[in-house]
Amino acid sequence: MTIEIRPIRPGEGPALLVLTRALAEAHDYLDKYTATAEDLERALFAPDPIVGCLIAFCEGEPAGCAFWHRSFTTARGREIMYLEDLSVLPAYQRRGIGRALLQKLAVEARQRGFPSIYWLTMGWNAKAQGLYDQTGAVHDEGMRYYRLADEALIRFAEARP
Repeated sequence: MTIEIRPIRPGEGPALLVLTRALAEAHDYLDKYTATAEDLERALFAPDPIVGCLIAFCEGEPAGCAFWHRSFTTARGREIMYLEDLSVLPAYQRRGIGRALLQKLAVEARQRGFPSIYWLTMGWNAKAQGLYDQTGAVHDEGMRYYRLADEALIRFAEARP
């Protein structure tokens, strides 16, 4: 089995769309998924992009991706990498692709001078958690993820102080 992992290239937005939509579907989030291939490529290939993406191919077919963006930690006073999505299509899971993507992402983070990579995983996703534990990553029991979006964002933004 041949696995190739490399940065995404212009014109590969449709493949990335398939990979990220599959993750949204697996997380029961497809009804909120509105991105297009053009949206993803516009962000990835902007003049000074804040996002990046590694894409994995298995036997020449798109099999997975690691989509990340730059973030900042005031505790270190440094830019960090935030892994937005790690997706491996179901037909390609359990072949080492997710681990290979994470390892290549760690190389990318080091090359960019980022001291850390942060990400979230769903509490029910035991397969992903097992992979992350194997890498040496630790989860922070004391953190809780919040999202202010859509109608709630609009209502709050328009609320009187």
